[in-house]
Formats: sequence, C-alpha cells, structure tokens
Amino acid sequence: MKAINCLLWECLAIVPSALMAQTTNSQPNIVLILADDMGRECLGCYGSTYHTPNLDRLSEIGVRFDNCFSQPLSTPSRVQLMTGKYNNKNYSRFGHLNQTEKTFAHLAKDAGYTTMIAGKWQLGRNKNLPHHFGFDRYCLWQLSYDRMIKERYAAPLIEQDGGIKLYSNDEYGPDIFAQYVTDFIEENKAKPFFVYYPMVLVHDPFYPTPQSDVWEDPSMREVRNNANFPKMVEHVDKNVGMIFNKLENLNLLSNTIIIFIGDNGTNRKIRTTMKDGSVVRGGKGLTSDTGVRVPMIVYWGKSVYTEHECTDMIDFTDFMPTFAEAMNTKVPKEWDIDGQSFLPQIKGKKGKAREWVFCHYDSRFGTSGSKNAKQFFRDVRYKLYSDGNFYDTINDPEETNPIKKGRGGAEAEKSRKKLEKLFLTIPAWKVGDPAVPMCILPEFPLLETPKDMGLDQILHSY
Repeated sequence: MKAINCLLWECLAIVPSALMAQTTNSQPNIVLILADDMGRECLGCYGSTYHTPNLDRLSEIGVRFDNCFSQPLSTPSRVQLMTGKYNNKNYSRFGHLNQTEKTFAHLAKDAGYTTMIAGKWQLGRNKNLPHHFGFDRYCLWQLSYDRMIKERYAAPLIEQDGGIKLYSNDEYGPDIFAQYVTDFIEENKAKPFFVYYPMVLVHDPFYPTPQSDVWEDPSMREVRNNANFPKMVEHVDKNVGMIFNKLENLNLLSNTIIIFIGDNGTNRKIRTTMKDGSVVRGGKGLTSDTGVRVPMIVYWGKSVYTEHECTDMIDFTDFMPTFAEAMNTKVPKEWDIDGQSFLPQIKGKKGKAREWVFCHYDSRFGTSGSKNAKQFFRDVRYKLYSDGNFYDTINDPEETNPIKKGRGGAEAEKSRKKLEKLFLTIPAWKVGDPAVPMCILPEFPLLETPKDMGLDQILHSY
C-alpha cells in the first residue's frame, strides 16, 4: 500500500515546515470532494471498522461535522449542492440540472477562479454542459452516454475537455479522475482554483479495485460482489490521500480549503459492522438519518482548530454562500439561494449555528413523481414531515414510532410548534404534485443514447 500512495499521516510530519513556505492570499483554493453512496458509517472517524486512515487523520487535524444533511439520492443532492437551492425550487427530474440554473462554478469563475470538475456528471447528456455550468475543464463519466454503455471502473468511457479518452482494462476509472485532479492542481498552482470532484466510488456495481486480490484476474474485474465494498471504501481514502499529498508537496495546504462529503446514504444492500459491535444497514433513498445524514470533514491548513468536532447543522444549500464568503464575493440576489455560510466553523470559530434544515425529496426517475416523495423540516433532534408525522431522531432513528400531537415532552412539543411554523413559510405541497418545469435551452439539446450503441458508433457520433 505504501508503494502506491504515501498515507496522509506519514506525510504530516513535514507539514509544519511546509506551511511556513506557503503563500496566503485573500482567495483560498477550494477542493470539494463528494463521495457517491458513502454514508457516515463507512469512515473510521465515525466509528466504522473500514480502513480509512487518510480521512480519519484529516478529521483529527481539521473538523468533523456531525450533522451534515443531504438529499437521499444522487441527482437531488447534486442539484441542491451546486445551486444552493432546495429541490422544491429547481428540481425537475433525475439525471438533469435545469439549464437556466447558476452553480458554484459560475460563482468561482466570476470571482476569478479557474474551475474544474472530475468524476460523475449525471446532470444532462450534452458534452457542452460542463462549460455551460461554469467549469473550465472537465474529465467525466456519464456525461453524454448512459451508464449502460460502459461502467466507471475498469476501462471506463471518459469524456475529457471536448473529447473521448480510451483506457485499457488495466486502468481504473477512480484513479484516472484523481490523477486529473492532481494534474489540474499542478497546472494551476500559481492562481486561485476551484476543484469539484464528485467521485464515482463507492456506487454499485461492487466490482474489485486494483487492491483487491481478484483484480489480477481480468475476467473478475466486472463481477459483482458485495464483499468488494470495503476495498472500494479504502480506495476512496487512497484517492483523498493522493490529492492531499499533492497540495502538501506544492505548499498549498495553508491556502486551500479541503471538504469531503457524501451525497447520500450507503446502498441498502450493504451492512457495515461498527467498532462498538453494532451493524448499520445503508439508507440510500430513505429520508431517515442513514439516508440523509452524511459524513463531512473540512481542513484548511492555516486555521487553528481547538475543537475537532462540530455539531452545528449543515445542509447542502450552505456550500454556495460559504464559498462566496471564502472567495470574498457575493451570490447575486437573483440567484435566489437558500443557504447560509459556515465559513467561521471552517476557520475553527463559533459561527452561527442553523436552527433547522429542510428537505424536499421527489426523485422523479420519469415524468411522474415518486411514491417515496417527502418533505420535512428538522432540528438537531426532532423531525416533522409535511403529513404531520413527527419523530425523535435520537430515540427513534429509524422513524418507526411517530409522536402523536400533544403526547411528546415539553422539548418535543416546543420543537413541533417551531417546525409547523416553518411549513407555513413555503408553498403548500403534497405527494404527486408536479415538479418544477424542465428547462432545456435550444443550444444544449440532450443526447438520447441507444443502450446498444457500440464504441465505434460513439466515436463517430462525437
């Protein structure tokens, strides 16, 4: 393992001297890493038995956030994260970001940053969309072509900066994306950069990684097995360490904000044994805590952290205003975002804690709504759904016993009244209501890809 990647903790011995050589300006670099389907229970710093030394060490020298909330599923989370808006204002269907929306990449470009995205797209099939949404550079899977054409792991089909890149069966998609990120950092080390790295790991199919014993047999590289999952988690950790080491070697740590988050809970096929002996089943697609309460670790080398855990509530609308404050710019009022900045907490200061988070979830895989669509407001402990169901998330994390009105304690009933008032501030909604109309601009039509399209056809169509 050491020959493949110097573990973050091994490199930290030289960080203090490196920090002295770093240059700090008024605009820090930002590296946002988003793991795919990786819940809190997958990280050692949250109590997992999986091997994640780089991320664990990052939480020890930075800040581990214990109450970060996403959406229960991939595209809804990404739309909310990138735009700073709740899904009831701009979400239309799975696999799509409305083309009239502004993203945190637009914000960064307007502030003078060079921007890039590497990893998973899944926001509309058109090779020109990354530039349209504010990214100067890109290296992406599932951009123009459906995942049924080619998966993301061994020999992936990757679109990069206007072309298609072909890889052999010995090459591994996650490493290709991580290398693209580190190359971008190297090329742009002298100016402010914004990196958005939505990883393809640890989403199913659960294939072997190059560190798996069966990888040596090429015929096994696309054989599904849940037993491969721990190695996939380890590979996430390896790629995070690779990026950290590049920043450290370039003396950029003191002027770079590194954020690691998950987009939603772990696949429900996965059961993870924790250090305390408990077993956590993945909650992807569910609005209970295992589906929406995700890992979040932040490190900014110039900051002095007296506390390494933060219980303040964070939701995915908060990243846009946080980045704006860090960049010394403002989000235009007409962008109509919903979040609030947590930059003070990133700096190791107290900051202003959120009193609640909101979730509007309707995945919409087709034109119709989802039967699992839900809305809720919650505070740190209590959660109220739009249908009136009210839960104590500490004593009832799986939400099996709703508390009848007037039957909770004084604290619970006070919380219920607060959350009820919040529902009065948003448009009325019920399951089955239509989504926000889908917007596709004439200059960016979506590509419809036949599932039986061969590579020769793809290269010709490109």
